[in-house]
Amino acid sequence: MTLILYGKKVRDEIAKTLRVTIEAFSSKVTLAIMQIGARQESDAYIARKKAFAKSVGASVLHVRLPESVLESEIISRIQKLNADESVYGVILQLPIPPRLNKQRLLDAVVPKKDVDGLGKGSVFTPATARGIIELLKFYQIPICGRKVAVLGRSALVGVPTAKLLRERGAEVTVCHSQTRNTKEITRQSDLVVVAIGKPRLIGADYFRDDKTQTVVDVGITAMTEKGEEHLEEEVPKKVLVGDVDFGRVKGMVAAISPVPGGVGPMTVLALFENLMDACTKERPREAV
Repeated sequence: MTLILYGKKVRDEIAKTLRVTIEAFSSKVTLAIMQIGARQESDAYIARKKAFAKSVGASVLHVRLPESVLESEIISRIQKLNADESVYGVILQLPIPPRLNKQRLLDAVVPKKDVDGLGKGSVFTPATARGIIELLKFYQIPICGRKVAVLGRSALVGVPTAKLLRERGAEVTVCHSQTRNTKEITRQSDLVVVAIGKPRLIGADYFRDDKTQTVVDVGITAMTEKGEEHLEEEVPKKVLVGDVDFGRVKGMVAAISPVPGGVGPMTVLALFENLMDACTKERPREAV
C-alpha cells in the first residue's frame, strides 16, 4: 500500500512544539510580509501564513504596496522593516511585477531577517527545501546512501534541496530541461523530488513499477477542468495539481506527497521555524 506523505499532519504535529517555543519568547514574534499589487493567489498564500501565525502565537505585519510602486520606494520600505526591532523576519511575497528586479529586492532584506532564505547573503535555508527534509524525516524516509533525482534547478527549491540532501549523505543528480536521460535517472533513483512547475508532466514512464521509490511533488498549478453541476451540465472548475501525474504514479511507488496538502503546509511551517531561529539573534539551527 502506497504511503501518502501528508504535510498537514506533519505541520500540525510540529506546530505544537513551535507554539510552546514562541510563547516562551520574551517579546512578540512578528513576521512582515510585503505584497506588491493584488493577486488572488498571493492573497490566498498570505491568508494561510496569517492563519498559521495565529495558531502558533506569532503575528504578521502585512504591508501592501500598489502595482505601480517604484523600486526605490520598495527598497525604502524594506530598509525600514530591517531597522524595526519589533520585526524579526521580512519576506517579499512572490511573484512580483516583472518590471521589478526581483533579486535586488530580495537582497535588500538584511540576512538576519531574510527568513525566506532567498537573498544572496541569507543564513536561512529556503523554506520549501527545509520543509521537504522535515517531511522525509517525519515519515522516516531514508536519505543517507540513497540515489536521489531532483527535477528542477531553481534557487528557490531545486538547488537548496539538492544541497541539503547531499549534506545528509545522498547521491544527488539534478535534472533540468537540457538533461537528456531524465527518465533513466528517475527510474534508477530511490527518491525523486519534482519542482519544475509543469502540471502532470511527470508520468508513469518516469518510475519503476516495483513500489520501492519515494516521490516528493513540489509543483502546484491551478488548472481548469470540467465538472458536473446543476442538471448535469458540465461547468469548468479550478483544481490544484502537481508536476507529477498523481493518479497514474501513486500505485507504482512506495510513498508520494499529494498536491495540495503535501509540501505546501511544510513550506509554511519551515518559514515560521526560520522566523523563530531569527529571534535567537544567532546563526539559525541547521534544518533538521
